[in-house]
Amino acid sequence: MENFAGIVSLFIACVEVVLLINLLIFSKKNKVNKLIIGIVSLLFSYQFMEFFMCYTQNYSSIFVYFSFVIISFLPPLLLYLTLNIKNIQNSFALLIFLPIVVLLSYYLFVIDGFEITSCTVLFAAYEMPLGDLYGVIYYSPIIVSIYLLVQMIKSSNYEGQKTNLLIVLSGIVLAFVPIAIIIAMFPFLLDYVESFFCKAASLIAITLTIFAIRNNNKIEKVNNE
Repeated sequence: MENFAGIVSLFIACVEVVLLINLLIFSKKNKVNKLIIGIVSLLFSYQFMEFFMCYTQNYSSIFVYFSFVIISFLPPLLLYLTLNIKNIQNSFALLIFLPIVVLLSYYLFVIDGFEITSCTVLFAAYEMPLGDLYGVIYYSPIIVSIYLLVQMIKSSNYEGQKTNLLIVLSGIVLAFVPIAIIIAMFPFLLDYVESFFCKAASLIAITLTIFAIRNNNKIEKVNNE
């Protein structure tokens, strides 16, 4: 199966292209839906990069770093999307991108530390500098997004949006929680964690596409609690 390394990434990339086409055709181009198009585009770009690196066996540190740049903006974009759904739209919200921008800037000075140690049909294993710090910065916005979505679903202010919010929440939870449990149970899979999560994130692409197509009108402003 060596000739098929990365082929699952290509399959997922193709699925995400189909989702993008549907978003571009069927979703209203309001701010929330444009953010969703951006998120799905990121997920597609990462999957294609992983396929390209594994299939061609081009493990250049620059390509590996670039793939991390692409996917590193997924969590803050998910949080920024959640804040926009919650109608928190101000310049301070953009500060959620600052931690990952600072870390990625530092990585430019240690770019040789980015490596692919193995590629399989399903996944790629990565090594990178400051992996623990990266994990904290990467997953914190996801945890905050889940918390905010749960609070909105509980709030009577979002009564008419609960189904849509549940769709978004289910995609994030199903993409990240099961993989986190698997990694906790089998720590030897830790080198594959980025590849695991990004493939599971195809569930986010699907649920966000459903949300965007249902969101054909701008989300009504509600009073925050």
